[in-house]
Amino acid sequence: MKRLFILTLLALWAAPAPALALDPALAPEAKRLLEQGRRAQPERARLAERLGARIEPTSDGRSFVLVWTPKEPVKGWVVTLHGHGSWAFDELALWQPHLEGRGLGLAALQWWFGRGEAMPDYYPPEHAYREIDQLLRRLGASPKSALLHGFSRGAANIYGVAALDIASANHFFGLVLANAGGAAPDFPVNRNIESGRFGSRPFASQNWITFCGGRDENPERDGCPAMRRAGTWVVKHGATLLRTIEDPSADHGGFHRQDRHVRTVLDLFQGKRVAP
Repeated sequence: MKRLFILTLLALWAAPAPALALDPALAPEAKRLLEQGRRAQPERARLAERLGARIEPTSDGRSFVLVWTPKEPVKGWVVTLHGHGSWAFDELALWQPHLEGRGLGLAALQWWFGRGEAMPDYYPPEHAYREIDQLLRRLGASPKSALLHGFSRGAANIYGVAALDIASANHFFGLVLANAGGAAPDFPVNRNIESGRFGSRPFASQNWITFCGGRDENPERDGCPAMRRAGTWVVKHGATLLRTIEDPSADHGGFHRQDRHVRTVLDLFQGKRVAP
């Protein structure tokens, strides 16, 4: 009996993880991108499989969204844009441990196309929001039920994504977290925000949080000087800045390295009392 028990355990350990649930509508370009991501981040891709994440196609067939749903009833969503040259698998690995038990799912848009670092190698904010809008509608998301997060280059693009959410009257985002990525004044959508193309208060009714690390290697682009300017800018355009998180000892990717930072953001998103 003991030998049978040991053999059963060994068989379970050796069994392959279930494959990611693929939408049958995934186009060839998106399949290529997905396979590239699996090769680039094999451990995190396997983690996504073990967690039961699924792949949903984008409407243009160019990419995909990685969606993870908790076991408990879903109360809301974290919608996230990864950093430059990165993968949706990275966002799931970073966020999922903090979402357990909160009733929050995750939707990570693969907004980099896997080649190059020029602007056309990524979805522009207008196209990123198109995909997020369609996904959240499919998921049955209600107004204010999603937290929008962007890291680094993803953060630099969420200013436009957030403004588009208000302009569309969807108001999906109850909180926006700009994580180590400032609002570049020469970025086309930011110029449109500044010029009034989105109205006089394009971030009206939106709550924001900014994060920066004191040891960020690009302080004027992604570090604390940049994020202070970004916070001032979104407030100027109607946002409410709930919190400015500055970690003097953190580098560019410091937000997820300290549980307290993630806990603070999620608690504020879920309406919990958080000490200053």
